[in-house]
Amino acid sequence: MTLVEIMVTLIIASIIAASTFMFFAGQQRIYDTQTRVLNIQQNLWAAMEVVSRYTRATGSGMFECVQPASYANSALGDGTRLLSDFPSPGPLTPNMAAPPTTGVRALGAGNNLTWIPPLWIVNNDVDSTDTSAPLNVVANTDILTVAFGNRTSGTDVDAPLALNFANTSSSTPISLTGANAGDMFRQWEFILLLVTPDWGYGTNPTVNRGCTLFQVTSDPRGLTALAHDATADPATGTVWNPAGDVPGMLPGGGYTGGSAGVRNFGELRWVSFFIQRVGTGAPNLMMRMRHRSGDSGAPQVLAEGIEDLQVSFACDTGTLGIYNLAALNGRLDEGTSDAGRRLDEWWNNVPGDVLPAPGTEGFCNLPTAIRITMVVRTLFPDDLIDPVASGNGPMDVEDHRYASPRPTDQFRRRVLTTTVYPRNNKPL
Repeated sequence: MTLVEIMVTLIIASIIAASTFMFFAGQQRIYDTQTRVLNIQQNLWAAMEVVSRYTRATGSGMFECVQPASYANSALGDGTRLLSDFPSPGPLTPNMAAPPTTGVRALGAGNNLTWIPPLWIVNNDVDSTDTSAPLNVVANTDILTVAFGNRTSGTDVDAPLALNFANTSSSTPISLTGANAGDMFRQWEFILLLVTPDWGYGTNPTVNRGCTLFQVTSDPRGLTALAHDATADPATGTVWNPAGDVPGMLPGGGYTGGSAGVRNFGELRWVSFFIQRVGTGAPNLMMRMRHRSGDSGAPQVLAEGIEDLQVSFACDTGTLGIYNLAALNGRLDEGTSDAGRRLDEWWNNVPGDVLPAPGTEGFCNLPTAIRITMVVRTLFPDDLIDPVASGNGPMDVEDHRYASPRPTDQFRRRVLTTTVYPRNNKPL
């Protein structure tokens, strides 16, 4: 072979080798990119499964503990079911320092009354205010808090109250009617004290059942009384029972023997979901178990890379408002106008939504549907993306809108939306 032939052969071989290398290098880049996207999609699917499962169970065991919107401001005045003792319903509040005053009455910080609502939404949080510890919530993302009883017995009373109960002091056990009435309950699980239903109220469900939460602190099997000592639960270290009397925990001055009862609430679940970013790190979806540590517990990471959580909810207000049940059309209409709540029965889905006051047309405190939207992004930027040419950047979802000029970056994103229909968050 001549020198020229060798040089030509080397040049051709080099071109083939370089082309092969560039091909496999490109395929490797695509593989790495798709792997990163698949990883964040798995985070997104897993996170949505957890959040939707908790949301679906919201309100379990709280039947008749949340007043229907159309009866929020009415009153019976018979001394036993004082609706004036029932505060304004939720579920929407401006920040975490203002929980909805509805749901279950319970012991709060400082030995004061607190409320555990079945559903609590903070829309487009901007200040991340909390009663005891900052959450570092990413601005303009939503906070979703749900509560329910796990293994609750249902919708009625499980044991009638034998004696009057007019003081929350732990020195007075809750007396039950019937031999071995305590067999229905378990140590360290929760109970609700509530007025027995007035089955004769017909179509006028103006009833406040009270719904006061206590924790059973000793084995009640074979007994006719439930102890609720001010003793920390060994599993969580939390105390739910007051040592003395707490004003407001017992509505209307207390519960009357024979006219009140006890419901098995099972295990309390009270959980907040929100987006948090610490420093310059990636945003994460956090899960805070409020039933374990109240307002002071540290949240846990549920999924990495979730940069936005938006929650909208809907009530069927029909064509004449929620007061006229005959006008409900069985649909959850959605549009871009909220005029009279006839074109758009969803809240937090468009900018500028303002929930009407309780007792006014269109007020929604027991949502028929809750729509959850999450946006996830890769943990690291992709230098294959030209942010200026592509306009790649954060996504507008529901009522969250980014200001102009829109920010751009090199992160890849995926969005997932699901609609949950709570099984127990229904009106009377």
